[in-house]
Amino acid sequence: MSQSVPASSSRNLSFSTLRFGGAISIHWFIYLRWVAVLGQLATVLIVRYGFEIPLEIQPLLITIGVTALSNLGLLLWYKTYGQRSGRIQQNPQWSHVLAGIMAFDLLLLTCLLYFSGGPSNPFWIFYFVNLCLAGIELTAWVAWCLNFLAVFCFAYLLYDHRLLDAPAISSVLPSIRDVGQVTLAHNGVFCAFVTCASVIVFFTTLVTSKLRSREEDLRVLERQRIRGEKLEALGTLAAGAAHELSTPLGTIAVVVGELQHELARRTEDPLLMDDVKLIRSELDRCRGILNHMSAQAGEGSVDKKLDLTGQQLFQDLLKQLPDTSRVVNSITPAATRCIVHVEPYVTNQALRGMIKNALEASPPETQVHVTLDHHEGKLRLSVSDQGTGMPEHVLSRMGEPFFTTKQTGKGMGLGVFLARTVVERLGGEMQVESSPGQGTTVRCLIPCRDPG
Repeated sequence: MSQSVPASSSRNLSFSTLRFGGAISIHWFIYLRWVAVLGQLATVLIVRYGFEIPLEIQPLLITIGVTALSNLGLLLWYKTYGQRSGRIQQNPQWSHVLAGIMAFDLLLLTCLLYFSGGPSNPFWIFYFVNLCLAGIELTAWVAWCLNFLAVFCFAYLLYDHRLLDAPAISSVLPSIRDVGQVTLAHNGVFCAFVTCASVIVFFTTLVTSKLRSREEDLRVLERQRIRGEKLEALGTLAAGAAHELSTPLGTIAVVVGELQHELARRTEDPLLMDDVKLIRSELDRCRGILNHMSAQAGEGSVDKKLDLTGQQLFQDLLKQLPDTSRVVNSITPAATRCIVHVEPYVTNQALRGMIKNALEASPPETQVHVTLDHHEGKLRLSVSDQGTGMPEHVLSRMGEPFFTTKQTGKGMGLGVFLARTVVERLGGEMQVESSPGQGTTVRCLIPCRDPG
């Protein structure tokens, strides 16, 4: 006569918990409570009419009916609200509802036991079933609160309960109120209950927390594996692009060289000569980038890791920006002296992309703020723009390769992905804060050490 759970359901529940990180499906929970209602009703009828033990049928049926009505209310709540909320077990409101229902079930179990012999009824052991389920599904402090509630309820049953009209059962452990004193049996049973309940809650919460931690670690490793595969694909793409573009760029370089030589012989127009020089310099820059891409794809990295001060990293970072007049930069003294061990070219290219993104996102008349400071043993680069910001659904996808909010042809959606990858490969992290109408702030934290 309790919120019992069949053995097969317990195995399925454990399997569900291991797979989904301790978030039981609400369908399973409603199903288990219906099984409990049927089990309680069948137990009452069998004891009353099968074993012919006199029971107060009316309060027992009322308690079972309250359980059924509460489960029906839970089902209606899920149909009207839960299905609109998507995966409801990930919603904090669901954890509150689940904790409340489990506490309510403990009280209902206490009512059933109160009218059917109290601790003399062997079904009081189902307190442990409810506590085990709470330890698996709820946070540790909530599970311990339910444990204290169960101990209080059991202590009340020891103090007072309705005796069964069956001498062989009622004489096993009469209530303290009927005996008039706390006997050694009462103390022993109460201590055993407290010990078993506490051990169950302690180990279930401990194992569940370990499993959740392990599952989170597995998710992190899986994300890293997927990111590595994407990087490998991008490396292959870069190598192919470098190979295919090297020939036409070489041809253009030859033609531009001949054009530059011919113009120098035929004209003295300085503006025209400056344009040709600009074309040649940009062409050399493109060829240098392609050579770097080709070497990086073939050898893993052309850069050797070097020790740079924060000042050197910051100065190199601000070079080759499209509009330095709009960049307001600052560096703290602590960050100036810090030493970072990085690949200069790759790191600067990745972090410089964050500043370029901020310049493109901000209106032409506004400024972008770039700061470098020292924060908890890391260099922290902060880039703040004055753009339109991003809503939550766009912010959640930041860093995905080939995802971009720019117009077609303005970007490939690789800047944030590559920057995050480079920073994390250095043992750091990237943080993005944004809200519609308030701009975006990107913080890149890279481990550093003090000069010694």
